Amino acid sequence: MTSLHARLSRFVFAIVAAFVFVASPAAARAQSATGAIDGIVVDQQNAVLPGVTITVTAVATGVKRSTVTDDKGMFRNPQLPVGDYEVLAELPGFKPQKQTDIRVMIGQSLTLRIEMAVGGVVETVTVAGSTPVVETSRTQVSSTVGEVAVQNLPVNGRNFIDFALLTPGVTKDTRTGDISFAGQRGTLNSLVVDGADSNNTFFGQTAGRTGSGRAPYQFSQDAVKEFQVNSNSFAAEYGRAGGAVINVVTKSGTNDYRGSMFEFFRDKSLNAINAINKINNLPKSPYRFNQFGGTLGGPIRRARDFFFFNYDGQRNNTPNTVVLGNPANTPTDPLTQQGLAILQSKGESWERRLDQDVFLIKTDHTLNSNTRLSFRYNQQNFTGQGFENGGTTNALEHTGASIVKTRTFNASYSSIVTPAMFNELRFQAARDEEPGEANSADPEAVVQQSGSTVLTIGRNNFSPRETTIKRWQIADTLTWLRGEHKFKGGFDFQFDDILNRFPGFFSGSYTFRSLASFAGGRPNGTNESYSQNFAGDGTTGPNTNPNIQEYSFFVQDEWRPIADVTVNVGLRYDLMKTAAPPVRNPDAQLAAAGIDTSRLDTDGNNLGPRLGVAWAPAGKKFVVRGGFGVFYGRTPSIMLGTAHSNNGINIIALTFTGDAVPTWPNNFTSIPAGGTAAKPTIFYIQPDFQNARLMQGNLAAEWEILPDTSLTVTYLSVSGSSLPRSIDRNLGSLTSRNFTVAGTGEVIPYHFFLTADRPYSNFGRVIAFESSAESRYNGVTFELNRRFARHMLGRLAYTIGKVTDTVPDATAVVPNNAGDDGKYASNPADFGADRTYGNNDQRQRFVLSGVYDTNGLADGKTGMTGALIRNWSFSGIFTAASGQPFTARVGAVDLNGDGNTRNDIAPGTSRNQFRYPTLVTMDLRVARDLPVGRNKVQVIWEAFNLFNRSNFNFANNTYYSVTGTTLTPSTSFATPTGSAGERIMQLAVKFIF
Repeated sequence: MTSLHARLSRFVFAIVAAFVFVASPAAARAQSATGAIDGIVVDQQNAVLPGVTITVTAVATGVKRSTVTDDKGMFRNPQLPVGDYEVLAELPGFKPQKQTDIRVMIGQSLTLRIEMAVGGVVETVTVAGSTPVVETSRTQVSSTVGEVAVQNLPVNGRNFIDFALLTPGVTKDTRTGDISFAGQRGTLNSLVVDGADSNNTFFGQTAGRTGSGRAPYQFSQDAVKEFQVNSNSFAAEYGRAGGAVINVVTKSGTNDYRGSMFEFFRDKSLNAINAINKINNLPKSPYRFNQFGGTLGGPIRRARDFFFFNYDGQRNNTPNTVVLGNPANTPTDPLTQQGLAILQSKGESWERRLDQDVFLIKTDHTLNSNTRLSFRYNQQNFTGQGFENGGTTNALEHTGASIVKTRTFNASYSSIVTPAMFNELRFQAARDEEPGEANSADPEAVVQQSGSTVLTIGRNNFSPRETTIKRWQIADTLTWLRGEHKFKGGFDFQFDDILNRFPGFFSGSYTFRSLASFAGGRPNGTNESYSQNFAGDGTTGPNTNPNIQEYSFFVQDEWRPIADVTVNVGLRYDLMKTAAPPVRNPDAQLAAAGIDTSRLDTDGNNLGPRLGVAWAPAGKKFVVRGGFGVFYGRTPSIMLGTAHSNNGINIIALTFTGDAVPTWPNNFTSIPAGGTAAKPTIFYIQPDFQNARLMQGNLAAEWEILPDTSLTVTYLSVSGSSLPRSIDRNLGSLTSRNFTVAGTGEVIPYHFFLTADRPYSNFGRVIAFESSAESRYNGVTFELNRRFARHMLGRLAYTIGKVTDTVPDATAVVPNNAGDDGKYASNPADFGADRTYGNNDQRQRFVLSGVYDTNGLADGKTGMTGALIRNWSFSGIFTAASGQPFTARVGAVDLNGDGNTRNDIAPGTSRNQFRYPTLVTMDLRVARDLPVGRNKVQVIWEAFNLFNRSNFNFANNTYYSVTGTTLTPSTSFATPTGSAGERIMQLAVKFIF
């Protein structure tokens, strides 16, 4: 009842605050999915014209909005839905002027200059192609990926977020599924869809954790109209991100009924052999995907009410071949053969699947000339059958389905309060549910023979698990126009109720060293054991609730002191309150050191000033812009929430040997006598822990170098402080020891922590979540952008930059896991020893993308020639990028005595000293439209990595093997172990009506 009451109280508070704010004369704005058309009206002598009636008409829907120029001839139309517009200027005694083909893109504020001539009202001057090439009032660094690019460029997997990689300053994060901006970690980014937060605040990724190797996407590519990538010094209305804000708008219905049906097909028979398979003399890997769906949109009432519907499905199946790992010299005695027979009955191969269904329904309603209402519901159902575990020695019962279910309902209400005041209220209710199922109720059993694993059976040791986020969000926007000022301000309240259940080893785990012992059912031989975790008395055990409350406010002024200059100044305040761990470990050693496992201080001073300036001289085709701001990133709950359960109290881990072990497949239902408790590893949060703080700055110049084409050169600077990390503080005295390289006799000193005088003798590792890491990025980007005109669209993005850091990471939360332990700094006593190139350091990146259709080439051609040339389209993405760095290691050896076997750097080398090879890919799409009456069928062929380059992106990082203090150089160091993928071809057909 208490939790329900708290949620209702927060929600009622948010609703009351929203209506109070709407009624007030202050300014407010949330993260908007709209654009604006501003401008100035002059006569032929360049004198400003006040009192001109400006009518803006949306071409697709016929919805109109009117305003009047002020005494300086200026007009503003904020909060316009994305799309094509016509602008009509009317003033008695002057010829009406209509400007057409004006495209408003997401987040854009277009500035028009309308020149009116003296004349009669019957003479209307029409100017086509009026959208400015250069956005003269924009002060932030941003790039927009429009509808033509989203619908026509090739993308492997149909995840629209991958199109962000077309823009400058962007690369793939080393964490799968994340994107890095300016070399920063992907957890610092924010995805906003239709003005609502679309992030998984527990894992620090997009909602549904799309692109991370399981769920492919939350929103269908065919439902996305366009998106904007705000990558540096964005305005105060955007926040909760220290990296970039990706601002997305979905499609809406129009006055015409339109729709499509599609099928995309990929199969191993169309692919080349992966480079790693070639090295290992293996055949093609299994591969088969079907992606299919459709769209339908149109009017409910013309020029008033509209709908858009989308369905997108995916089906994939991949065999998981099981091969029992029993050695050739397996004994033939009855017990051994009995054990082998049991495993053979469980050792059938099985199938993994990646199946998904996504639905979207959106309605838009023009209630009257001053109010607009929009609703959007999106549902994602993903089932990764068999993805909880896999491999040749994992039985079907030792895996389970990885599930993702997201539900988002958004509503927005836009109104024109007065001719100078505009309001937008947004609401979201969302749910991101990600359970992992178990195929068996029996405890896990790892069965070995002669040191090799024969088969692992029983329940996967961390399933059934669950992470569920229930979200309420409400935000309001008020825009107030006053003279040269466009005031904005606002609030955004978001409440995430989080359940995380991670019952590691709660079902128990047997370790049998022989088949005969397994047949006997009791692991009581040498080096055999049974382990099981239990919930501590009076605790929630593996269930935690690291709930998040977020309160954001901002004020902002877009000021035009003169027509050529735009100044954007603002201030944002972000408060993120994560629930504190509920249990304090009373250990005396911890208390003496001031370590409180229940402490989490609220970071309450996150004030972020923003300043941007743009100068665009009248009559010139260029703009110079610059900006600076302070930004704060979220801390994922997977980090802070780990301290809720890993405190040495919530979970009791016991190991049983000898006569104390149970008989397989039994486990204990309560804590028995006889178990041995290992020294627990615990987590605590550093006092005064802070959210990541990043200072961003830029200086840019943009030119219209050709009709429809602009060139932008930008300098970017990002300085990060208070970045999160995990670090073990249970370390002994720092000393040094020498290692000798075999063959050369070289002696290399290496730092070493004594184990005898560790300060917390009752614990294994005592890991602190600290905000002590730093980063620094400097780079220059070049962007040549041609908007779609005369049958061609193009973008060239080149980045040269460098990021250095001291090993920040917000996801190292599983001790003794090879991946997580490798994220720690190599020397906890000297973070500066690791200050070098960051993991996402990619010195140079060149991306060329474009779309071209042949209809212009076919103009004027008739007969067979015209038929053969017409209705083809060609598009492609060419990428060339420097290799990212990697660190030489020594395998699973704890060289420095800090209790971590994965963070030690090979002696004589430095962090990220080595680099993977340059990556070069060419993705190509060829399509042909075949008219079918008023409709058309589109046939598509796509190839990813067309030239089948190896593109190795992982390598053996073992530089030395270690025996005592002797280092033996590895002959397989830097041998490739992974690639970005072989050539994959895709066939598709679309029916468009």
